[in-house]
Amino acid sequence: MTTASLSITHIIPPDEAEQTMVDIESLAKKVYQSSIVLSADLLLGWYQRNPFMWWIARENRRFIGYMSVIPVKHEAFLKTLQFDFDERTHITNDDIRTWNDGIDDKYSIYICSMVVDPDYQKHPKLPVYRLIVKSFLESLLSYGENRSVVIEWSGMAVSEAGCYLLQNYFDLTLVDRDHHNNSIFYGKTSIEHQQQLLQRLLRKL
Repeated sequence: MTTASLSITHIIPPDEAEQTMVDIESLAKKVYQSSIVLSADLLLGWYQRNPFMWWIARENRRFIGYMSVIPVKHEAFLKTLQFDFDERTHITNDDIRTWNDGIDDKYSIYICSMVVDPDYQKHPKLPVYRLIVKSFLESLLSYGENRSVVIEWSGMAVSEAGCYLLQNYFDLTLVDRDHHNNSIFYGKTSIEHQQQLLQRLLRKL
């Protein structure tokens, strides 16, 4: 396996959306407890609101990883900083913003999930996590150039690996941690900061 065999896309064609959401749910179940995995039906509803919230990794057509990020209105974003936050009930379709929606050029985003197939997580020649984040940061910078500037982001980690990703790839700061080891992270960002993150990542590839 080499990076040449890996493809990462931010575009999910409408005729592939339903199967892609099924693939996302199936892969999440390999990594997370089933009770916290978001259903394909819920994801498809989100897709219909904003189809550009996923970065999909495939190796020779095999679905091996993804990252999902939700741009939300600020009122909904504040909910992501609470331990009782649940994407299934606390994010409505109306809470989700589309890129360049003309309402406000400043965006708050929730890093919803980032999963790589366990078979690929530690492969030395195929740094899937880093390549997904690289594609994500490149997309953010492109959105920023078109007046959709991400100024803050949050995420909840349920594992030490998740904490590492949020802290080291996005410079997020730990806000709080509960007795179940769920950790809430928050950070401010800017186009300049995202450029710095991308350059720092490229040096590791």
